[in-house]
Formats: sequence, C-alpha cells, structure tokens
Amino acid sequence: MKKQLLNLKTAALALGLFFSTAANAAFTAVTSGNWSSAATWGGIAPTATVSNQDITIPSGITVTLDADVTFAGLLNSFAVNGTLSNTTGNGITITQGALTGNGNISVNRLSFSTLGTSSFSGNLNLKKFVNSTTVLGIAAMVNVSDTLELAGGNIILNTNANLTMLSNSTIKVNNGSMTIGGGIFNSGNAYNVMYVGTSKTTGIELNTATLQHMYLNMNNNNQTVTLNSNITVNGNVNSQSGKLTLNGMHLTTKGDITLGGGSTINSDASSMMTIEGSGSLSNMLMFDAGSIINTLTINRTTSGMVKLGSTLVVDGKVNLMEGAFSIESGGMLTMASSSTVHIEKGTLAVNTGSFNGISAYNVEYMGSTDATSGIELNASGLNNVWVNYSNNNNKVTLSNDINVAGNLKMQTGKIDMNGKNMFLNGTISSSTNGIFIGNSSSEMHLNLSSVTNDTIYFDNASAGNQTLSKFRLNMGGTNPVIHLGSKLIVSNELSFVKGQVALSSNNDLEIMPAATITGYDDTKYVVTSGNTNGALVMNVNAGSSYVTFPVGTNSNYSPAFVQQASGASSGNFNVRAMNTVLSGGTYGPVNSNTLKVVNKTWFVNSGVSSINANLKFGWVAAAEVNGFDRTNAYVSHYTSNAWDVISGSSATVSPNNTFELSRSGVTSLSPFAVTEVGEPLKINEISNLTGIELYPNPSKDAVTVKVNANDNFKYELTDITGRTILTTSNANSLNKFDVSNLKTGYYFIKITNVDDNKTITKRFVKE
Repeated sequence: MKKQLLNLKTAALALGLFFSTAANAAFTAVTSGNWSSAATWGGIAPTATVSNQDITIPSGITVTLDADVTFAGLLNSFAVNGTLSNTTGNGITITQGALTGNGNISVNRLSFSTLGTSSFSGNLNLKKFVNSTTVLGIAAMVNVSDTLELAGGNIILNTNANLTMLSNSTIKVNNGSMTIGGGIFNSGNAYNVMYVGTSKTTGIELNTATLQHMYLNMNNNNQTVTLNSNITVNGNVNSQSGKLTLNGMHLTTKGDITLGGGSTINSDASSMMTIEGSGSLSNMLMFDAGSIINTLTINRTTSGMVKLGSTLVVDGKVNLMEGAFSIESGGMLTMASSSTVHIEKGTLAVNTGSFNGISAYNVEYMGSTDATSGIELNASGLNNVWVNYSNNNNKVTLSNDINVAGNLKMQTGKIDMNGKNMFLNGTISSSTNGIFIGNSSSEMHLNLSSVTNDTIYFDNASAGNQTLSKFRLNMGGTNPVIHLGSKLIVSNELSFVKGQVALSSNNDLEIMPAATITGYDDTKYVVTSGNTNGALVMNVNAGSSYVTFPVGTNSNYSPAFVQQASGASSGNFNVRAMNTVLSGGTYGPVNSNTLKVVNKTWFVNSGVSSINANLKFGWVAAAEVNGFDRTNAYVSHYTSNAWDVISGSSATVSPNNTFELSRSGVTSLSPFAVTEVGEPLKINEISNLTGIELYPNPSKDAVTVKVNANDNFKYELTDITGRTILTTSNANSLNKFDVSNLKTGYYFIKITNVDDNKTITKRFVKE
C-alpha cells in the first residue's frame, strides 16, 4: 500500500512539472512595451536568452527591444506579426528555431547561426544582418543600413523577397554567399563590398551598377577573390591583403586603387580592366607574376597618372583614352603579337621600367587631340600604324625615328615628322585626309614590300611642310610606283633603289640646288603624264654642264637634259613628258598615230629671265612608232603656233638603254618632240570659218558653241592629250556640251564643217 502511494505522488509531481513547463513554454505580448517589462507579456517577461520557448508579438502590438536577445529552440518559433523595434543598439540572434510572421522588425542587428531559419514575410529594417547558417531562405522586405555579413552558409532570396542595401552600407563576405531564388537583390543605392577570410568566388553582391567601394582584407596574400562576372566599381578598390583574380571578366574602376602589403591582381588572356575617374592612383598597379590581360584601358582625367610596377603582358589592346600610363621601376609592359596600343588623349612613358615590343604589335592614333609619340613607336616589333583622327588637322608629332614593318594607314590626320626619320618597310595606304608634315631634316625611306596605286600627301600649309632631306625608294613587286598627291621638295637626296615616283595634279617634285638624284635608270625614274600635271623641278646654273632630268611616262623612260649657256640666267627648270605627239603641242589631232616619230612630248619650262639653252631628249626603242628612223631625225620645237623643222642627225646610243638627240641655242620654251626628217609635225586645222562663239569660258556646268553659218557641223570635245570625250553632229550651227562632270583643266572643242571638211579648234577652261 505504501509503495503504491509513493508511486502516485511521483506521478503527480511529474505531471505537475509537465504542465508547469508547458505553461511557461510560450510568451505572447499582450500590450505594447519593452521586451523586459512583465506588463508587456501579461505577467512574466522572457529573459535575454530564450530557450525552447515560443515568442509571439501579435498584430497591432509594438515591442521595444531593450536588451540583446538570443533565441534557441529547435522546434520553437519567434513570430512577429506586430512590430519589434529598438531605440538602442540591441539585436536578435537566432541560433535555433524559426523567425516567422509578417509584421515589422526594426532592430540594430539580426543574426542567424547554427540551425536558425526564417519564413518571416514582413519588413526587416536592420543596421546589421548576419548569417552563418547552412541555408537561410528569405521571403521578407529587407533594408540594411550598415552591414550585411555573409559569415557562412547561403542566403537565398526566395519569391517575394527584396533585399535592399542602403546608401554607404557594406556587404561583408567571409565564408557565406547569397543567391537569387525568385526574389530581388535591390542595388539601387551606392553600397560597398568587403571580402575577408579565405579564397572565394564573387556572387550577386557585385552584379550591380551602383557598387561603390570594394575592399579585400583576406587572411593572407595567397587567398584569392575570383570574379564571376563583369563588374564596375564606382568608387575605390582597396586591397590590404589578398589577390584579386579577374578570371576572364571585365573590371571597371572609377575611383582610386590601393594595393597594399603585397596584394596583387591576377589576370589572364581573356580578362579586361578599365581604369576611369580623375587624378592619379595612390599606388602602382601590381599584377601577379605571369599575368596576361586582353584589354587594359586608361581613362583618367585632370592629368591623372596610372603607374605599372610589375610585369604585364597585353594580348589585345592598351587603350590610352586620357591620362598618363607610366612604367615604373620593376615594371615591364609586354605587347604580345598582334596586340595594339590605342592612343587618344593618353600617353605611354617609361620611368625606369621597360617596354617590351619585340613581337609584332600595332599602334593607332584616334580621337580629336594631338599627340606626341612616345615609346609606343620606338620598339623593334612595331608592325602596323594607323592614323585615324576625327579631324583632318589633328596630328601625331614624332619624337624619335620610327621603323614600320607592316602597314602605315594614313586615313585622317597628320604625321609631323619633326626632324625625325621614317622607315616604311611594309606597305602604305592613305587618303587625301591622311597627310605628312615634312621637315628639311627628316628622311622618308620607302622600303615597301609592295605598292598598289598608293599615294602619299604632304601638307600644303608651307614649303617647309612639303620638304624632306632625303626621299628614298626601294619598293618590292613588279614595276612598283608610288604616287605623290602633293608637292614635294627634296633638300638633300632623291634616291632610287627600286621603283618609280609618279607626279599628278600639278604637284611638282622639286630638287633643291644642293640636292642630288641618285640611282635612276630606265626602270627607276620620275613618272609624269602631261602638260598640266606635275613636273620635275631642278636648278640649272648658267655655264654648267647638262643637268639630267630623269623623267618618263607610265610607258617608259624619257629623260631630258638642260644646259644654260654662259650669260644666260640660272634658276629652276621644270620638265614633264607625255605619251603622244599632238598637232597643237598641247591639243589637237594625234600626229603620232600616223607620223614617224618618238611617241613622246617633252614640256620644258622655266621662270628665269634669260634663256639660251642646249637641250637633249632621250627615249627607249619601244617609244618609236610607225617605222621611225633614229639615224635621220631632229628635235622639233612647237613655237609660233607650229612645229618647226630643222636639219636632221643620228641619235646617239646612251646609258640606260636610251637614244638621245640634242638641240642647241633654244631661247624659248614650249613643247618639244622628236620626228624623222621628212615627217614634219603638222597642225591639221585650216579653216576660213569666222564668227565662232564659245561661251561661257571658263565654264562650270555647260559650254555652248555657236557658228554664224548655215552649214552642217560636227563637234568634238577632247582633253589636252587629244582623247575624244564626246562627239556630236547638229543640223544647225548651235551645240551645247554638259561639262559638269569633267575635272578642272583645259579642254578643246574641234569644229568641223561637214560640207568642206575644214576645221578649227577652240580652247576653254573647265572650272
């Protein structure tokens, strides 16, 4: 009996303890008030450490957190359907159990650790938010004003979640991470990211346009932060320890970059880095040993400078948009094969460091700001150079001699040779907007591998801009020809090794009195093409020996030789050659189509006051037409509107596969030709036509011919070479030609009376 009574008492005590514990297992706020106030909870307040007890704050009730609270209960919940706030620096740590509800929580700190979870769907306004649980799902509207610390585990932003980092807040990443699971990471404010601890790969914390500052403070410099996406840091990058690995991504920085205590940047051949902002960086860029980068862009305004203090290989481009890029002691910038230095407003310089341009690399100048060349043009591997400014007047001024192994592309802008020498060892391509500014101390060596109708242009602002000390031609390919699109003055030497230089559009090649022409022969000479195109200009001293003008046409070599007698004037003479002999010297029917002549016309002119010249003209056998006999020929002079006739002689065999005939005592200059005796050159224009009107003259769009007669006429429009452009017949005496598409220059209209076959030729000028 006693034993049974004892058992009943024990059971009753246990049952009482059970109900007592169950009665104390939940705290529900009944009125607004402080956490530690018994009145808030209707009698007994929970302590600062809540274990295995549920907490409930109903809707409409506000509990003020006046103590730091730790909540632990694997099967318990901390439900906030009302409001939980604090006026001091207190916070909540949930080590076990679940944060639930849909109310409002505004506290200094909310931490989840160990086995804490959350299904809270209300509003979280936090100064600090810390997570170290394995997986923490968030469904709330979260605003963090100071720090989101990813200490461990993974925060998942589930559906309806919206995490907002407020201005100047920081995400601190240690061993944790954050991912999107249907929710939103709202990064509309300028916030920061800090990485600490051991090596890690970046996540969505950097995938924003408003990232302000980025910090690395790893355990040591062997720990890496590896980028997983392209990022823009609008503020500073500050790495006190650790290694930032670009991992094929594009890092853009707009503030300062500080690399302290051995911290470095690691890059590979797919990575890109853009350094924007203003002013100079506080520290040198330090890349990890063996780093390669695809594109490095420097764009620092207000005279900003970026310094390189380590080795770096550029596999793609260095873009120097603005600011200075300086290679410092211990630094080496290596340009890989086919890489490019792109220069707009920036500069590249060596300051005790080194620039490695052994491999074939390229340089391009663009933008709208003049440049002075630096080390980018001074390495042995310089391959292609491209000048393509946005304005024709922008220029790059050479500060050293350059050797271009590849293509020099002169598209828009100028190269000021500035007394330096240029060796072009590949090819050249240019437009009328790509211009050289010459210098009387500069040399241009065209050691071109090939040419294809390529033209070079010199600045016409002054004679000095069109002057070179030496112009050397040594071009590869078959019959290579370089064209001059402007005047060129040579003050020291025109040197022919291989190739020809062709003149056009009234652009003379002038050889100064102290200069010489060397290396010319029947394959290497100055190509001219007519009376109104460019001429070779050379000085002839009175009483001296013959001066050789090594000119020719696109067909063959046709040199001229000028000698002024004593007592005549010294000065410049200019010589051109043309493929054909016209009845009017510069116009009319082509005599060389039927007559036995050398199919060449030489135009010799001079501005000297007194002329008493001996002339010689040379040609190759291929220029002789219609059975011309070189043993019985003479030099005919077009003067007084007719080709004259003198006694003949035999041409002499001369150097460079040529034959020569001379004429002495010439006192006036105009066209000259070589014809066989008995084959006088004629002007086939005999007409008694009168009252012919040609208007307007000069003409821009159309020219009208009117003949005061009632016969039938044939009208023929020709150029100065005699080439027929248009032919028309009218039943009356009025004809009109559209000349709007013709190039500027001299043209002729030949008028033939169809009834009596009499002709007359009138000249007009096309504007």
